[in-house]
Amino acid sequence: MSKEQVILEKSGKKIFREGDKLVKLFDKEYSKADILNEALNQARVEETDLNIPKIQAVSVVDGKWSITMDYIEGITLEQLMNEHPEKLDEYLELFVDIQLNIHSKRVPLLNFLIEKMNRKISAADLDATTRYELHTRLNGMKKHIKLCHGDYNPSNVIITADGTPYVIDWAHATQG
Repeated sequence: MSKEQVILEKSGKKIFREGDKLVKLFDKEYSKADILNEALNQARVEETDLNIPKIQAVSVVDGKWSITMDYIEGITLEQLMNEHPEKLDEYLELFVDIQLNIHSKRVPLLNFLIEKMNRKISAADLDATTRYELHTRLNGMKKHIKLCHGDYNPSNVIITADGTPYVIDWAHATQG
C-alpha cells in the first residue's frame, strides 16, 4: 500500500482505497479482539437490508490486522451539509429517516447496549454512589432490541452519485 492510496488517518488506523475495495489497516497496538468484533458487527448488520459496505476479508498485512470491505464512492452527508447549508433541513430529514430505518431493524446476535453501558459505568472513575445511581437509572430504562449504530453522525453516511445513502463504521453497533 502506498501513501497515495491513503484516504484517511485516524488514531490507531489508516484507511486506504485499493480499486473497488477499502482497507482499514490498524496499528500493531490495536486490540485484535476489537478489530474482530468490528468486523463481526458489520457482518451481522450486513444481514439486514441496510445499505452498508460488505466485508470482503479480515487479514494480517505486514504484521497489522486489516478489514477489507467494498469501497463506496460518494460524499459524506457531513460534507454535503457543509457545502450546501441552504439544504440543511433537507439533509437533516434524510439523516433522521436513515436513523429511523436503522432502528427498525433487528440484529439479535449483537451485544446489548444496556450491558455495554453497565460495563462502562462499572469501569468509570466515579465514586460508588454515583456508579450506583447510574446503574439504577440505566436498569430502570425500557429494554429495547432495536439496531443501534453506536457512532451515528453525518460523517458516517455516504451519499452515492445516484443519491443512495450508505452507513459506514459499525464498530460500536449494539441492540438496544
